[in-house]
Amino acid sequence: MSVFINNYTMQNEDLYQVLDLIYNRFDAFQVLWSIYTTVVIGLIAAMISFPKHVSSSLARVIVIIGFAIFAYANYGALNLVRNERVMLCQEAEAIANELKADSTDKRAIYTLVIKKDILTNKELLLFHGIMDFLVILLIWFVPKTLIALRPFKSISETRIYIKGSKLPDPKISWNQLSKIWILEEEVNVNINSKQASKVVGVKIPKGFKFDLSTIPRFLWGFVAPFELSIIAPLVHDFLYVNKGKLKINNQKMLSLANDSEEGEIIQISRHEADSIFLEHMKLEGVGFLKRWIAYFGVRLIGGIFWKEN
Repeated sequence: MSVFINNYTMQNEDLYQVLDLIYNRFDAFQVLWSIYTTVVIGLIAAMISFPKHVSSSLARVIVIIGFAIFAYANYGALNLVRNERVMLCQEAEAIANELKADSTDKRAIYTLVIKKDILTNKELLLFHGIMDFLVILLIWFVPKTLIALRPFKSISETRIYIKGSKLPDPKISWNQLSKIWILEEEVNVNINSKQASKVVGVKIPKGFKFDLSTIPRFLWGFVAPFELSIIAPLVHDFLYVNKGKLKINNQKMLSLANDSEEGEIIQISRHEADSIFLEHMKLEGVGFLKRWIAYFGVRLIGGIFWKEN
């Protein structure tokens, strides 16, 4: 009898020790994730604060390699702790089963010895890999985007030249208080209008105010409005502000519906306005990936901005 009691007591002590190790390993797992999160947040904050230091492709590649090494080490440590947790849970479960078999004891502590929802190796690898991929995308795109945005903080009646563009170079100003761009001289741009069944010109009047906001802001980390040139977003905003309702005159020029010139009112659809946007981005030399990201973005939520004049 005394042998049974001693064996039972030792099994109890073993169970408590294993449970203690299980929760110790759980804490270690959480600490490793906290380290990963802290490094990622610090890295993003540094890129936002000092974009010029990582603006070159070489600098960003070096940062990406450094982060990849850290991410690999972090994943390895997490997986090691995960394996230890699985092993300890199996050991605790075996001891608990022996204790329950040797006695009729129904103590609540046995309910703690349940194999917790521990990530499998594949699940951990997939989750970590997705997080790493998103961080690498941010490292590559954020500094370049911020550098592109900064030169436009203060502009007064400046003609913007887009290298390689086949469209006019507009003269614009930037109103710092209202955060609005202002067209300083009339611009005429050709568009291929299905509604008009021909190539026609669009006359955008001097003083037209636009904000380029028809590019969804959640995409700005990957493709900012200034990376889509000026004419493409300008024409797109002009069509959106007027909901595509324009007047075509005898010279095949589209202007505001309330223009004093004689002409016929036509209606350009939102789909056609977005297609014109895509075509203009191509004519201004915007890269394939960026112009299609922007296009699908406006197709997805552009209806929100299809507003009245």
